[in-house]
Amino acid sequence: MCSCEESSRSRRPMTDSGWRDFFRSFDGALNDTARAVLGEHSARIRRAIEELDAIMDRYCAQTCPWCRDPCCAALRVAYNLNDMVYLFGLGVALPVGQTRQHHGAPCRYWLSSGCALPRILRPYVCTWFFCEPHMERFFREPARFQRHIIGTLQEIRRLRTAMLAFAAPYLPAPWSEAVAP
Repeated sequence: MCSCEESSRSRRPMTDSGWRDFFRSFDGALNDTARAVLGEHSARIRRAIEELDAIMDRYCAQTCPWCRDPCCAALRVAYNLNDMVYLFGLGVALPVGQTRQHHGAPCRYWLSSGCALPRILRPYVCTWFFCEPHMERFFREPARFQRHIIGTLQEIRRLRTAMLAFAAPYLPAPWSEAVAP
C-alpha cells in the first residue's frame, strides 16, 4: 500500500531542466487511460481550488499589501510531488519551473503586487495556508461559511492523496521514492 501523505521530502528546489525532465518522464510513463484518470482527478481538484479563490483573493487584498513578512517570500515554499502530478493532469501550459532553483532563492513567481500565477497553478500550500491576519478574518465569518471552507480544504486534501496513490506506479525515480511504503 502506498503511503501517500504529502511529504516535505518531495518539496525541493530544482533546475528548470530537472523540472522539464520530471514532466517528460512522467508523460512517457502514462498510457491514455491513466492520463484520462489523472485528468479527472486534477479537474476535480481545480474546481475545489477555484471555490476558494474569491475568499483568498479578498483576504490577500485586505492584508498582504501591508504585511512586513509576506508568506509568499518564504524561502521554503515550493511545489511538492502532489502539486506536480496535479499540474500535469490539468493539461494546461505548465509554469516554467519550480518556485526556486536553489536553496535560499526567492520564489520566481512572487511579485510585489502578488503572485504571477493564477491560484490553480500555485503550490497548494499557497492556497491552504492562512496567516494570522487571514485567520482573524476567517473566524469572523459565519460558522456555516467556515465549515464550507474547511470542508473544501479537506476535500482537496483527500483528492490530492487519491491522485498521488493512483499516479505512484507511473512516477519517475527518484520521485517514486517519496511515495514508497
